[in-house]
Amino acid sequence: MNWYLRSMNNHDTHRGVLCRGTVLAECGIAFRPSKAVRPGPALRGNPHDPDQICPQCDRVKDAR
Repeated sequence: MNWYLRSMNNHDTHRGVLCRGTVLAECGIAFRPSKAVRPGPALRGNPHDPDQICPQCDRVKDAR
């Protein structure tokens, strides 16, 4: 699974899968990823700023 930016707000980078242009996140939300990520849509590696990560998606990642 990859990390996707939903918005520039804190806690709005989510871990999930891309399906037909929509991210299905570990936390249960679905959204179109931000076009701010280049080359996108997924981030390369893990998010650099822990304040950007969705706490629910981060807990799921850590539980595995």
